[in-house]
Amino acid sequence: MRDHDHRDQSDRRRPHDSHDAHQETDPYDAGEPVEANHHLQHRYPGNVRFCALCGGAMRTRIVLPDRKRFKVCERCGFVHFPGPKLVAGCLVIDAGRVLLLRRGNEPRIGTWTFPGGYVDLGETPAQAALRETLEEVGMRVTPHGLLGVYTDAQNPIAAVVVYIARPGIDAPRVSPEATETRYFSPNEIPWAELSFRTTRDALRDWIALVEKRGA
Repeated sequence: MRDHDHRDQSDRRRPHDSHDAHQETDPYDAGEPVEANHHLQHRYPGNVRFCALCGGAMRTRIVLPDRKRFKVCERCGFVHFPGPKLVAGCLVIDAGRVLLLRRGNEPRIGTWTFPGGYVDLGETPAQAALRETLEEVGMRVTPHGLLGVYTDAQNPIAAVVVYIARPGIDAPRVSPEATETRYFSPNEIPWAELSFRTTRDALRDWIALVEKRGA
């Protein structure tokens, strides 16, 4: 009888113990931090294979009414409408010179561009531009107006919002995303080594603005 009681109590404890163990697991624990693989990230959205809603296979089909080709889930019918990612950055201007950084990440690693990056959900482009400038070159800057919005028809993955900004007391520093930083006057800009067409277009607009103000 005593043995039976012991087994009974053990059996009653098992679900409770299992429940306790489950409760001790942090539901918000996402595991060890990871770094984004930029080569892999840039395979999206062109290489999407499965539906984000149901996991079904995607197949390219003509979608009405525009009769454009998009990937459509064969199981639930979800249409994947790819759009450009929103990027924001700053042209930090000091004494007539613009701050550029040498990229530490792909794509176009080792080339020159201005501080900038993807706009996070819940951010405004201006907030993202200031955050990315702080993260990449360690500078707290003050926005001084919108320069423009730039796209590249040959590489339409991003739409880039560019602001003019003034530096504060922070000097630019290097980071994993910016292996070198340097101020360039308009006639010093390394045009052949710029990262993207949007980089070039923004810098040309800035130079035109400087020339217009000086005229």
